[in-house]
Amino acid sequence: METFIRISLIIHVLAGSLALFAGLGAILLRNNVKSHRPFGKVYFWCMTVVFITAVYISSYKGNIFLFCVSFFTYYSCLTAFRSLKLKKLHVDQKPHWVDWGIEALFGITHFGFVCFGVLLLSGKDKSIMGGGMTEFGVICLVFGLLGLNGNRQSIKRLRGNVEHSNYWLLAHIGGMLGSYIGAITAFMVNNNNRFIHLPQIMAWLGPAVILVPLIIYEVSRFKKKAVLLQAK
Repeated sequence: METFIRISLIIHVLAGSLALFAGLGAILLRNNVKSHRPFGKVYFWCMTVVFITAVYISSYKGNIFLFCVSFFTYYSCLTAFRSLKLKKLHVDQKPHWVDWGIEALFGITHFGFVCFGVLLLSGKDKSIMGGGMTEFGVICLVFGLLGLNGNRQSIKRLRGNVEHSNYWLLAHIGGMLGSYIGAITAFMVNNNNRFIHLPQIMAWLGPAVILVPLIIYEVSRFKKKAVLLQAK
């Protein structure tokens, strides 16, 4: 079993490193569609490998942070990737069963995070990880609530309830940049004490502080170019 964990960890690190570089390339080349697209595809498939290996490793080692952030980050990446296939939902396009399956699977997972977080914070069940796991409870609760909000927005979009004609692009931008924030945050938190040596709060919040303004700017920029639709 330890051999499989080591192999998974090596694959996880290699895929994660490539994802960080590919994601940066996609961001820098976001205004050049022809160059942006291959970087985006490499990023998505690397993140798929990162997600699979992260779930396996975190389950084996009982790493709640890695488990939660892997689901939250990949959900953002996956729905952003699928949004490019769903550009006519406001007209007559029907979502693929895969899209509903994604919402069901990750929705259940996000709800489970919320329930587990509440249980940990309540301190009623002392058998869970020794009890008193306030930090892990907060992590589960926050990721769970953010994930459920993402499910709400995605389901609304899948039902054709959209306000802007380029809703698919707005979802793509927000989801991909959101997943990149998660990927960088996971890298910073897991390696801060070993290599980076930043104050812990900077490791947790630094990526969001830098990239959230970019999300706001890009979404606002494309909203101005969009045609307003009558939401259902």
